[in-house]
Amino acid sequence: MTEEIPSRVKFLDRARRRIEIEMNDVTLQFPLNAVPDPLYLAMATAFDGDEKVDCKLLAAAHDTVMKPTLCSSDPSSIFRLTTATKIVRLTLTDKEIENQIEEIEGEILSFQGRPFEETVDDRIELYKRIYLDDTRIDRFRFGAAELYGDTTYGNIRLDPRVVLNFQWHKPEEHLYRGYQVNCIAEIVLPGDPFYRFMRSMRSLFVRRFIDLRASEYPAAYKFHVCETHDKSLSTRPGFVP
Repeated sequence: MTEEIPSRVKFLDRARRRIEIEMNDVTLQFPLNAVPDPLYLAMATAFDGDEKVDCKLLAAAHDTVMKPTLCSSDPSSIFRLTTATKIVRLTLTDKEIENQIEEIEGEILSFQGRPFEETVDDRIELYKRIYLDDTRIDRFRFGAAELYGDTTYGNIRLDPRVVLNFQWHKPEEHLYRGYQVNCIAEIVLPGDPFYRFMRSMRSLFVRRFIDLRASEYPAAYKFHVCETHDKSLSTRPGFVP
């Protein structure tokens, strides 16, 4: 039987840009903000360009833009904070996920039983098609799948306030991009369309499946964006500090 976890997110108003959560019988209110444009574009266009497919896949594997460090609060630790690297994606709106999830799952299922190299073109094309229309993307959140349900999962159950630390390099602009994104994490359990979407996006470019110690991911996360802080660093060509 699927575990029931009451959501700490009690109210979300995109029009008024606010989100409310309940902790220890107290209602807390936070602002709701959009994903910063540079970060949004880097993720949405990760596989654009005229490079060969193998080059795109290699670049995506080495790129860190969708592999932020997640910082959560651990009250049982003397340092109170723990970190974990998560693979994070942009998400469609809930309505679009409901409309498209069966088609997305069907396409990913069609890749099974074939060598990964034979399906790379189709996988990239599916990714690009999912994020082609800006109006179908929820600009106020990220999504991720939880692999094990251990420390991070336990921390978020107690306190949904988390930080995602994004950083990636843009050598053509002599720029190290970085953003601290403060979020409210919402746990989504198996069976929900959003969970199915994140499960699909997590497995889209996986060559070998990770041992999850279970038959499926224990949960998915909606990371609702509250605050963003630009941490980018620019460099001077030819200058070595």
